[in-house]
Amino acid sequence: MSIRHAVPRYWTIQSKEAWEAAQEVGFLHGHPEHAMFIEPYHWMMSQMGQRLPGYDGSYPVWVWTEKPDMLQLHHYTGRAGCVCLTLELKHDEVLLSDFDEWHAVLNDTFNARTQREWQRYCAGRSVVTKEESWQRIFELQSSLVDVKKRNGNPTRRLQGVTGAVALDRVIRVEHLEEVLRERRLYHV
Repeated sequence: MSIRHAVPRYWTIQSKEAWEAAQEVGFLHGHPEHAMFIEPYHWMMSQMGQRLPGYDGSYPVWVWTEKPDMLQLHHYTGRAGCVCLTLELKHDEVLLSDFDEWHAVLNDTFNARTQREWQRYCAGRSVVTKEESWQRIFELQSSLVDVKKRNGNPTRRLQGVTGAVALDRVIRVEHLEEVLRERRLYHV
């Protein structure tokens, strides 16, 4: 009897069309036409090249370390349907980063850890460049000063990127349909 070592699980939300295309070619991969922020995507791809052994240079497939709550609008909107894929990928195949801090890269701004550091940067007195501050999105073990809390405990929302994903790494496919916009519930 062989013992199967636990391989980390990740989740990705894809359109039905992307899933159908993946089934035709035998793997799931990112597409430049879906990159809303092309320069930050290229920056992330360069980080993948430096940090992931065996990275194939393809556009990233974005994954989550926790299964996404499909009621949250930021995960999926605007299409007739989608799939949530559960993937098994090795640790060294996924570059993890802090979801909230990634927005500093997306917005081409300094990733400050404190208000004082932000003020120093704005005053031109920072010892850290904007691009150097972006590296912090990968520092997942460090403590944040202004960290969000869930149930009283500091938490980070982790996202990940990986290269092309072979279909044998997909262990579950859930087909989801978007609720009509007028039937959605909004909470304030």
